[in-house]
Order: sequence, then structure tokens, then C-alpha cells
Amino acid sequence: MKSGWKKTFFCLLAATVVFANCTTPFRSRKPLPEISPDLLISGIRQHAARLKTFQGRARLTFVSPKGSFGGSLKISVKNPDSLWIKVEGPLGIDLLTGRLGGGQALFYNPWENIAYKGSIKEIQKNGILPFDMDLSNLMHGVIGLLVPDEKMLDSLDYFFTRGNKYILDIGNKEKVWVEPVGPVVSRWEMKNTDGKILWSWEGKEFKEKKGICLPRIIKITHYQFREQITLFYETVKTNQSMKNGWSNIRIPEGVDTIEL
Repeated sequence: MKSGWKKTFFCLLAATVVFANCTTPFRSRKPLPEISPDLLISGIRQHAARLKTFQGRARLTFVSPKGSFGGSLKISVKNPDSLWIKVEGPLGIDLLTGRLGGGQALFYNPWENIAYKGSIKEIQKNGILPFDMDLSNLMHGVIGLLVPDEKMLDSLDYFFTRGNKYILDIGNKEKVWVEPVGPVVSRWEMKNTDGKILWSWEGKEFKEKKGICLPRIIKITHYQFREQITLFYETVKTNQSMKNGWSNIRIPEGVDTIEL
């Protein structure tokens, strides 16, 4: 669990933290309406808050200098803090199932016959989930609704429009592209102190479902290690009731469970 593509997979997902086809409006050549950055961020947050539940299945591709991997991802989310995720390899082979919620986490790796259980902080401390994560933003990143923190306004250097997008620029640290419809974030870059891009999150082919604009394609890129995860959502259900036990994970007898 701590090595190979599985660790890198969650490492790339976590990058969405330290940081959605509404086609016709997105391609409009008309000048964008004037808006202040605080109202824009408020609008992004209000749009994301419309999402109560999310259930989706996506084709997953992971590419790195060491090779590539193709599989699928099943994900269920219940706002504000519950996430269930399952990674399958070719032919539907179960590779990893995880649940996060209420400050607790459980990950089961049938391939290695091992499970990790404990608080999210302890899971992070032991390197199973890298980085200091905010669960809400992790969920939003995987499903395509990244939400800037209002604290970003305190560090904002530039706010301008380019083409049909609003852009929030924090010097050599972060840069966020926002589509006017929604509004939704369509690209987010994290930079190092030299201004070079470390990570990027990008949403493409946005579709509207029940008043919520979501991307069909999500790309998360780690430039330093030349690694990229692409999610291509084939099915998406929003704001539908979820069955009792939707986030349950069955751990077979004999599995080595490590409590942290």
C-alpha cells in the first residue's frame, strides 16, 4: 500500500487539496460581466454547496516514466465529509477500497491482503495518505468542484479576465482559472518558490446536472515526477438518495488489519 502506483495515486489526489457541457456560455465571445474576486469565490462556494450527494464511475489512467496503468474508479460522496472510493484494475480486479469520514479512515488492499484503520491524522502520519489533507476539498477535487478558500483573497496579487475566464493569481504560489457559468474552477496550478508549476488540476467537458456543472474529464498532473492521473467519468448521479450502508467496506476474515 505504501509503495508503487497506489501511493502515487493517492498522492496525486491529495494534490487537489493543497490547492466542473455548459458549453455555449463557456465559449461565448461576449465580455465577461464585471465581478469582484470576493463575490466570485462566494459564487464558487455557493455552486459547490448545491451538491449533496455524488455517485460516479470513471475510467482511470495513470501515466509515469515507469509505465502506465489503466483501470476504473468508483466513488460515492456525501457532503460535507464522507467519501467512499474503489479502484479496480483490468478485468475488474479489486485493487483498493477506502472510506473517509468523521475524522476516521479505512483502507483495504485485497491485493496485499492488508487493511489500515484509524484516524485520518494517524493514516497521514504513517504515510498511507501523504500531505495534510482537508477531506472536503479532496472530495471536491476528485468529483470536479474545487473550492478556493476565502483566505486566498488576503494573498491575491492579480485578478483579471483572459478570453472567457476569470483568473485569480497569487504570484509565484497559485493560479486559478474560473469559468463564469456556475461559476466553477476549470484549472488550478500550485507553484514552488521559483514560480515553476508543481501540480495542476484541470477539468474539461463540463456538463450540467440538476443545476450543478461538473467536468467529464479530470486531469491531475505532478510535473516534477512527470506523473498524471486522468479520470473520464462515464456515469454520474447527483443529489440522489443513497442506500443505507453505502460506504461499508467488507473485510474478509484473515486479513491483516493494522490499527493506527
